[in-house]
Amino acid sequence: NNSSRFGKWLQVIVSNGCAIKSCSVTDYLLELTRVCKQGPNERSYHVFFQMLAAGGDLGKDVVFMEPQQYNYIKHSQHNAPGIDDKQDFEMLRAALGALGFSGEVQHEIFRVAMGVLTLGNVEFCEEGEGCRIKDSTPARDAAGLVGVPFEDLQRSLVARRLKVGRDVTKALRRPMQAEHARDSLARLLYGRLFKFLVARINDVLSEGADMQGQYFGILDIAGFESFDVNSIEQLSINLSNEHLQSHFNNHIFKMELEDYEAEGIDSVATLTYQDNADIIALLDSRASVLSVLDEEVSVPKANDDTFHAKICRNFAQHARFIAPRFSGSRQFGVRHFAGNVTYTADHFLEKNVDTPPDEAPALCMASSLKVLEDIGGVIEQEIIEASAPGKRKTRTVSSSFRSSLASLMRTLSEAEPHFIRCIKPNQLKAAGSFQAPMVMDQLKCSGVFEAVRIRQSGFSSRIAFRDFLLRYRIVVPRMTARQIRQDLDGGRCQIDCVKDFCKALPDALSV
Repeated sequence: NNSSRFGKWLQVIVSNGCAIKSCSVTDYLLELTRVCKQGPNERSYHVFFQMLAAGGDLGKDVVFMEPQQYNYIKHSQHNAPGIDDKQDFEMLRAALGALGFSGEVQHEIFRVAMGVLTLGNVEFCEEGEGCRIKDSTPARDAAGLVGVPFEDLQRSLVARRLKVGRDVTKALRRPMQAEHARDSLARLLYGRLFKFLVARINDVLSEGADMQGQYFGILDIAGFESFDVNSIEQLSINLSNEHLQSHFNNHIFKMELEDYEAEGIDSVATLTYQDNADIIALLDSRASVLSVLDEEVSVPKANDDTFHAKICRNFAQHARFIAPRFSGSRQFGVRHFAGNVTYTADHFLEKNVDTPPDEAPALCMASSLKVLEDIGGVIEQEIIEASAPGKRKTRTVSSSFRSSLASLMRTLSEAEPHFIRCIKPNQLKAAGSFQAPMVMDQLKCSGVFEAVRIRQSGFSSRIAFRDFLLRYRIVVPRMTARQIRQDLDGGRCQIDCVKDFCKALPDALSV
């Protein structure tokens, strides 16, 4: 009922006296597809239902209907057990107020969110070689909510600008293309509104404070996912979990084995772990599934079929890649560390494009809402930076996410990690129910059993050399203990001192 559907890294800067100086939040991979479409028995984002529950509290200039009358959420789970949308809306308003948002800015935020919801009701029909808006009422309502002229919104949906050399012309969209443009605009507005709020939160949390110094961080990210239908969102989430598992392996297993080897412990050969480096290479390298996806975005006439055919051809022999059994299928599989997952390549290219519609910056900057005007300025600046020499011409969701993920992993590698594994006891979200097979699967997938096994097979007790000598010197002959202590203080190799000490222990204990 309350999954955030995005990953976040919370970094808290502390003083030498361990007082909190400042903190910041970095978000990863907000699930924007949920804005326009949800899976069976799932809900869209809570804010939509909270606003509709608030009704007239939003103001006279906000048009609203019943949830089932909005295309974007009419198939959604309207009522969730244990959730009071109206009460939660009041809590949301209080939280925004605590962050310094004035009543006017809050009103603009909710207008943009309602505008996104209303955009889904804009439908199209064929007209000549292009299309037109079937009923102007939803489009006028949406335009009014986001503070832009109806004509500007209409033009941005039914046609797109084409730049040929120095000339700019327009290409008419067919109804389905216009629907894609509508959904793309809705996702863009929601995503940028989300980033606007995160940026404001960071401004408040770090205002006037030094962002340098010691810190502790908390990473909260979705766990391994495998549904009936898995798309690029699940592939990205599972890639992040592969990287985190590799980080886990490095600290729990690899470094443990390196310690044993360095100290000449013979039982190293009995300790093994499943290395997932080949899975990461399959998904996230210069020659990987996601690099092929990024290439296809820039290829004329490329589509999901050409992408699927290319990865099946390129990776058919890879031990971790599972090719489809039947021709004509857009499915492919990956043997993840947590188990096999079958992905469906439908809409991979469409979802991977992160280029804002050409009209989006001008549309936002023409808005009477200050919030949208600011968002439009940010988008325009990003477009300018992306068009600079040497920059990738087509920005993708995959490349942006992988770049952020690489930065996150560098940050994690510089810190001392503590791992918390969250295990769900049942699928019912109910107290007092323990589904053993489900729990067992999670323990296997998270590497908990491997960690326990290596601790059991290895040497889990860690005592500093000096502490070891001080603890047990009373049981060895006084002269031996004194000599070893002098050797240790004199800089003699600690391991040699401990070995001499251990040789004296059996005699002292009459073993």
